[in-house]
Amino acid sequence: MAKCQLRAYSSLSNSEILRKAIHISGFAVSFVCTHLFNASLVSMSLFVVTIGYAVSELARTKGINVPVFSTITRKAASNPEINHFVTAPISFAMGIILALLVFPTYIAHASIAVLTLGDGFAGIFGKIFGKTPLFFNRKKRFEGTIFGFTCAFLGSTLFINPLKAIVAAAVGMLAECLPLPIDDNLVTPLSVGTVLILFT
Repeated sequence: MAKCQLRAYSSLSNSEILRKAIHISGFAVSFVCTHLFNASLVSMSLFVVTIGYAVSELARTKGINVPVFSTITRKAASNPEINHFVTAPISFAMGIILALLVFPTYIAHASIAVLTLGDGFAGIFGKIFGKTPLFFNRKKRFEGTIFGFTCAFLGSTLFINPLKAIVAAAVGMLAECLPLPIDDNLVTPLSVGTVLILFT
């Protein structure tokens, strides 16, 4: 029985790999804002893409295929999700957009780093190496949380000092692990940004 449970957590499906790759790639938003376009333009572009995705999902649930969007959703969605409107990409994009619009630049980028790197790598390593469930959320693994914290910290140090990065990573991973009714893609960056402002 134990071997079967370990095997279940020791591999990633193709859809999970694609989902996590998309999640982690969101980290590039901060560099786009820094070196190419301003935060307002990036936020507007993300919002337009999000609207396009929402329309494509409505169409997909009615059996209408929308090029690119529908293909990616079918490849990335898990089996239970595939027959329904998949909301995770919307909450993910909105979390990034709100961080860019609400917080000062360096706090916004640190919050995005925690969301994308911390949450993304925690899921990957928790799935592959996770053996110890968290006592307050049995779906999350201690090993994944620790690795996610490390990645969130390292990513945050590109925008804030190490002490603040530790705070940001800790708050972000706690928000990601808590079994809250609100999507952690929204809770994580907003929690991190708010705490960093208070900490500052």
